[in-house]
Amino acid sequence: MSSKPVWPPFEYVFLDCDSTLSAVEGIDELARAKGLFDEVRRLTDAAMEGEIHLESVYDRRLQLLRPTRGEIRRLERLYRETVVPDARPVIEALRRLGKAVFIVSGGLYPAVRPFGEWLGVPAENIRAVEVTFDALSGEWWDYHRDRWGERPDVRYLHHDAGPLVQSTGKADVVRRLKGDRPGRSMLIGDGVSDLAARPVVERVVGFGGVIARPAVVARADIFIAANSLAPVLALATARPERQRLAGTPYEGVLQKGLNLIAARAVTFRKEAWRQAVLRG
Repeated sequence: MSSKPVWPPFEYVFLDCDSTLSAVEGIDELARAKGLFDEVRRLTDAAMEGEIHLESVYDRRLQLLRPTRGEIRRLERLYRETVVPDARPVIEALRRLGKAVFIVSGGLYPAVRPFGEWLGVPAENIRAVEVTFDALSGEWWDYHRDRWGERPDVRYLHHDAGPLVQSTGKADVVRRLKGDRPGRSMLIGDGVSDLAARPVVERVVGFGGVIARPAVVARADIFIAANSLAPVLALATARPERQRLAGTPYEGVLQKGLNLIAARAVTFRKEAWRQAVLRG
């Protein structure tokens, strides 16, 4: 009997949004449109690198920008235009295999939710930061509505002070989403707030395809350096599941992920894990 480790399947896959599913940081892009990119980006990077607490800068950035509902909705379109390679087929393949896929993001819910649904993630599996708009801002006397029946010109008032605006809050959200259901969990993201979920998942996968943050490179269980989410499909599946993808539109993206792992575009805390993944 072989003593070589067997790579197990992961039934629950949690994904960050900004700089993971999309190649942009949403709040930074709102700032770019207002000529405040450099100032806001410094705050974002400091929070994502763990130099300062996320909760100390979240409202500060939004109060500086005071985006309208319409501006946040346009951000969702930018997410689609900058979607990270292979994100959509990976999510489709995972769901085809019966895995539960979630998006857990510190981004703004009015942009993250429709983007996530476009990727194929059910709305009930998407968590992001809810915002409230000032009903008396904009041309409040004008009853113009957008196609969702809401005024696009109202401005940001405040945000939900829940766990996703806290540096260590993702663990709480992931724990509640999974509940008591059995099965192994994996979380993929680019920032230190994703590392904070380690106590409640079996593997934290750092994603550096957009930006490689030193703390994430050093501390993630697995780190994807390639600008592709194809390795996630290989990392989340075992051999019997991969066999079910043979002859489907997802066979190619699975093989791409395995090739990137074999080429060491994905690093592992333990080399035995790489070998186990490649064996399936």
